[in-house]
Amino acid sequence: MRILEHVLKMALSTPVSFSSNGEYCMYSSPDGVLKVYDTSTSKISQQYTPSSHLTATCTCLSWGPKRPSAKTPKKKKKRKSLSEDSDEQEKNDIVAIGTSSGNILLYSIVKADIQSQLDKGHSESVNDLCWDENQGYLYSCSNDHHVVQWDVSTANVRHKWKADKGSVHSMCLCSSNHLLTAGRSIKLWNVENKELLKTFTGHKTEIFRLLPLPLSAEASDSPENMYFLSAAQNDRIINAWQINTTSSDKNSITSFSLPEEPTLLDVCQQSTEQVVMLCAVTRSGQVVIFEHKLNGRLKKPLKPKVLLQVSTSGAKDILPLPIPILAAQICDQDILIVHGNFLKPTFERVKYNSADPVQCLIREDPRKVSLQTDKSLSKVQTPDVSKDSTVLVPGLMAPSGPSQEPGRRSKRKPSITDMSMEERLNAISVDHPSHPTREPPQADTLARLLTQGLQSQDKKMINNVLMQASEKVVQNTVRKLPIQAIIPLVQELSSRMHTHAQSSSKILRWIKTLLTIHTSYLMTFPDMVENLSTLYQMMDSRTMMFNKLSRLQGKLDLVLSQVTAQDQPEVETESLEQPLLMYQEESSDEDFGLDDFAPTQSDTEDNVDLFDDNEEEMDKTPDQQNGDEEEKDSDDNDDDEMEDSPMENGDEEMESE
Repeated sequence: MRILEHVLKMALSTPVSFSSNGEYCMYSSPDGVLKVYDTSTSKISQQYTPSSHLTATCTCLSWGPKRPSAKTPKKKKKRKSLSEDSDEQEKNDIVAIGTSSGNILLYSIVKADIQSQLDKGHSESVNDLCWDENQGYLYSCSNDHHVVQWDVSTANVRHKWKADKGSVHSMCLCSSNHLLTAGRSIKLWNVENKELLKTFTGHKTEIFRLLPLPLSAEASDSPENMYFLSAAQNDRIINAWQINTTSSDKNSITSFSLPEEPTLLDVCQQSTEQVVMLCAVTRSGQVVIFEHKLNGRLKKPLKPKVLLQVSTSGAKDILPLPIPILAAQICDQDILIVHGNFLKPTFERVKYNSADPVQCLIREDPRKVSLQTDKSLSKVQTPDVSKDSTVLVPGLMAPSGPSQEPGRRSKRKPSITDMSMEERLNAISVDHPSHPTREPPQADTLARLLTQGLQSQDKKMINNVLMQASEKVVQNTVRKLPIQAIIPLVQELSSRMHTHAQSSSKILRWIKTLLTIHTSYLMTFPDMVENLSTLYQMMDSRTMMFNKLSRLQGKLDLVLSQVTAQDQPEVETESLEQPLLMYQEESSDEDFGLDDFAPTQSDTEDNVDLFDDNEEEMDKTPDQQNGDEEEKDSDDNDDDEMEDSPMENGDEEMESE
């Protein structure tokens, strides 16, 4: 149901316009292709693709005025030439096409081609077009706040003025010299001197449609006492206004209440009783019809008199489904409606019956109707092949046997008994299997599963598809996804980004792949900017604090590193161990050679022994140290005596000599 509403919203946002007699209907597809349908047969009579259909799509359509020929008494007149007849027909059957680039194209139904182009008038998208039936001028309004009056014969700008501080969304001509423009308020202008006569207020949103109602022939040349209707976006009320420049009243006199927001309007006047018949198409695909005689101010809004809708028949276990009505127009006492979709639209004339307040038409589901292309529109022609001829293809270039005669019976199929022993052994052998092994199929795309999940709104199925981590599967799925499921997938991904933050990395991969592959298709939808703006704002808000958090993380790391450095103990730099060898230089008058400073092996051993003795003495107690000192003194005395005895013996020898 959600996909049906989305398709209906997309279809109604595209320009649709009927001819004055309801014979033709022109529609501009989202990719900029113009299609002209014949309402009697529901088939395409013309199709045209402008050169800039992707960069400058169609925004509005307006059929040129078709003037009926006046009835005169029969007189002999000169026969018109073919060129004069074609010029008159072209003048009556011209469609003005506004584009998003600001240019206006004049399409000729007779030539099935662009007749001329009006440029250098607007710098932004054209929102509405209006024809002057008497003088043949064309008026246009745009988002650049200006209104332009065009001379169609010369394709030049006749007048241009600023009509509002904001965008001008709609306009209508209430007399030959007075024009109504609408943005958020409605303004009445004098076309000759560009003077603002009056301003009407009553809508809170942008007004997208204005319809004039000339109820009398006297008021057709002057705007006084004329009526017009206005409809705004996201507003269920259609207001009726009366023009009176002498009065200071700026409010509407009557309002029409609708069950939903209107998308298309059409009005017709019954000249006998001066009763206005209003037909409006709602967003859900229903048609509401009002009948009212504008003869004074009403306090309460009017309710619809007839409600028209289309649905399927349904069955015991299947509920009937609504079929949306895309557009409608009042044709005499009939209502011309278009229902289904513009891939295969259905045009139907419904007899208006005011006695039946609710009318429901049972029709076949358009989704089950197969699309059949008209062979007359196709440029590819297939040759006629005779049944008696034989066509040879690369696989059948050499026939296996003689051709069979028509009345002869075919031979029986070969059986196992006809095979040789070698063929039988090869057939049952394991090394030579009779049937070659096939690789299992690879499921590298989930396009069908994703489409079914979006149509049935199965959250579990959609979640299983979107949680795929393989980038190849994501690319193949998005590439093979149908066009009708692209916009619902964008909405589903946008809603999941707001609700499922834990799976945002996988959802971002889908969004990136979708925008990369289907960029040209998404650029054709103006509503896509609103859908992606919320996603952009959400991502911007999430990344807004990233720089501040990065700075805070750096400061915290610096503080923690200083704290950990203070808690660590200091390493003692000085060593407590004593040196193995210490040398102290003493001053002496004698000169010593370098060899005296070189320690010998005995000296080193003595030093080592000394250090060992010192260490042992340090380990001893004081009493032990005193005993050792006494022993040392006694040893020294013995050494002195031993030294003295040789000296004495030497002296004695010297004396004897």
